[in-house]
Amino acid sequence: MSTPSSFPPVYTEPFHQASENLRRALPFINQHQTPVNPVNYAVWYEYVAGTNQALKKAIDSRLQQQEKITPELTQQLYEKYVLMGMPERLEATNNGLRLVVDNTMNQINRVELAADDFSEDLALQQNKLEQSQDLSEIKGVLAEILVNTRKMGQSSSELKQELAQTSQEIIKLRKELQAVKEQAKTDGLTGLVNRACLNKELSELCLHSETTFTLALFDIDHFKQVNDRFGHLLGDKVLQFFASILKKHCEDKPHIAARFGGEEMALIFIDTPSHKAVQIADRIRQQLASSNLKKKDSDETIGMVTVSVGLSQYQPGDTSLNIIERADVALYESKAAGRNCLTLR
Repeated sequence: MSTPSSFPPVYTEPFHQASENLRRALPFINQHQTPVNPVNYAVWYEYVAGTNQALKKAIDSRLQQQEKITPELTQQLYEKYVLMGMPERLEATNNGLRLVVDNTMNQINRVELAADDFSEDLALQQNKLEQSQDLSEIKGVLAEILVNTRKMGQSSSELKQELAQTSQEIIKLRKELQAVKEQAKTDGLTGLVNRACLNKELSELCLHSETTFTLALFDIDHFKQVNDRFGHLLGDKVLQFFASILKKHCEDKPHIAARFGGEEMALIFIDTPSHKAVQIADRIRQQLASSNLKKKDSDETIGMVTVSVGLSQYQPGDTSLNIIERADVALYESKAAGRNCLTLR
């Protein structure tokens, strides 16, 4: 049985069941011509496993309407239904942290109570010693003090061990929490931030109006033809290659590269006026156009792959929606002008 609410996702099926799920998933992958990458495989694996009911219902609804499950749709399904557990995963991890802290506080409280009892008992034994004149009685009091001291030492030792274990649990939970947060904002195919993260970053930038930034939207020209001619697997490679170009322009800079959707990418040029952003975006356009992309297995040339670009600089009072709309209009104008060019609005 798979447990997609855990992170990383934990699949506890035995070998024969996992193999059966693989056997059942492959026909769907082939039928819909979906590239066998981790994102697509996760969707169909969980679909045939039947453990993700929301995902199964969404796919069944589309299959009943004889709708093709395209790679773009698969990506959407992955983000919505496979990653939809992110809030729950974050909550579970936070609950884990709270539980560890509560247990630690209980351990400390127990030792504090034991220390209070030890202190009271020590005061009582001290009083007995002061009043006692009988040697055997004094020996008995000292023996009792020794026993209680050993008990207190044992409690302190146990607390030390428990605190060391708790520290390791907290470190582990923190790593899990960070991993969940990273996956929640990352596009599975390209490694760029996803649309939701892009929207959040834009909204925050708009709130800090003192920051100058420019949004660029990139749309790979005639990308469907690449998929139709060479297959979706190679199409994915083209997307990953273009994403790598965008990533390089973010190195040592505060810029943010994102997958906007399908073959559309975005780049937020932070602390960058529009004229400078236009220069960089045009270099990116030229770099892709001049890349001699080939099929790895045959050295067959794919042909020139180009991209159209639309840019818009933040204007006072803009919301994230405003600046996206302007960049989208600029992108449309670039395509209408013949593609492989850029427009600033």
